[in-house]
Amino acid sequence: MLADVLLFLHLLSAFWLVAGIVGVALPLLRAYSVDSLAVQHLAVEEAHHYQGVLLLPGAILAGATGVFYWSERGYSLFTTGWLLALGLLYLVLLLVFLPLINMGLRRLRLALLQAVKEGGPTPELAEALAERVPLAFAGLAALWLVPLLALSLFGPG
Repeated sequence: MLADVLLFLHLLSAFWLVAGIVGVALPLLRAYSVDSLAVQHLAVEEAHHYQGVLLLPGAILAGATGVFYWSERGYSLFTTGWLLALGLLYLVLLLVFLPLINMGLRRLRLALLQAVKEGGPTPELAEALAERVPLAFAGLAALWLVPLLALSLFGPG
């Protein structure tokens, strides 16, 4: 019974994580594809909001509920090879991809706020828009979910 509840919570948190990745990537894609400062500002603010509401909590909860679920199922987190690989892939997502998305998004947001305050595009904004770090790593995070899912589904068998 407990394993079923943990599995349900883990699936909910995984969907929360996916919603966070999509919720950050799509507004960023919009911000990079338009020239309107107002639209860019709104899109980056939306991405920033979804990063804090969906992406980070979803990632943390997906990892936590995954650890509890697999432990409840009787798997050793450090001696089961596929589970160790799954944990390492998750840690790369949590400790590499998400901070890079955060730093790039924060830099872009600050450049946009400065440009809005000055009333037009600034060199800092042009430089921040030229570097597509948050969009690239949001896309990589989405692709990174494929091996995580594959290990979760096919590893225990």
